[in-house]
Amino acid sequence: MTDPIPSERFVGTVPGVRSELRVFRDHLEYDPGGLGGLLRGSETVQWEDVDLVLRRDGRLDRLLGAGSYDLVRSGKSTVKLHHVADTEGVERALDARVPAPRDRVEAGGEAEKRAALQQDRVAWRRWPDDEPVPRSAVVTDPDLVAAYTTSDRPERPEVTRAEDARPSGVTAADFENGRFPGGGGGGETDFTGGTSRHSPGLASNQGGAEKNVGSESTGDM
Repeated sequence: MTDPIPSERFVGTVPGVRSELRVFRDHLEYDPGGLGGLLRGSETVQWEDVDLVLRRDGRLDRLLGAGSYDLVRSGKSTVKLHHVADTEGVERALDARVPAPRDRVEAGGEAEKRAALQQDRVAWRRWPDDEPVPRSAVVTDPDLVAAYTTSDRPERPEVTRAEDARPSGVTAADFENGRFPGGGGGGETDFTGGTSRHSPGLASNQGGAEKNVGSESTGDM
């Protein structure tokens, strides 16, 4: 059962915005305050879903003595905590509740742990290969945060459809006669699992229930 009362609360430092971070046993609630909080309300994040907490302070944070954090999750959008006061308390609370990376895997060596994390948790695929797996999921070192956020490796595998791409020089007649990569020739190229003819204006209509759009046949309007 979820705790009805948060164990800790942290407020934002921007005057008039009234943002608040509420810490519970199994999750956190973040109210961004201002217009965003009015329109969207609070956001709930389960501790188990968070892979990394990245401290990403901006100029306003440095002016206010505050901290901003990205809660990076695998397969889900990143949740941003803006300009939170008491950064030591916030980081202590996050460190105590977000699962440590080394606790997520049972592999023995350093390389094996990293490989297991990168395989099981999408968010870890951006972790620099030349950096050890941290003991805490809360990363505050600006160089490490920069190396993670500027990584050009995708967070999730890219799906390509190269086999379906038609070269720009291929004409409709080439498609009809099968003269293109993947075509079988003879004008009976199978695109959909059947034997429909792919030709402008001559689409197969075996059932006969509908006229072919653009074909030579004309019907009464």
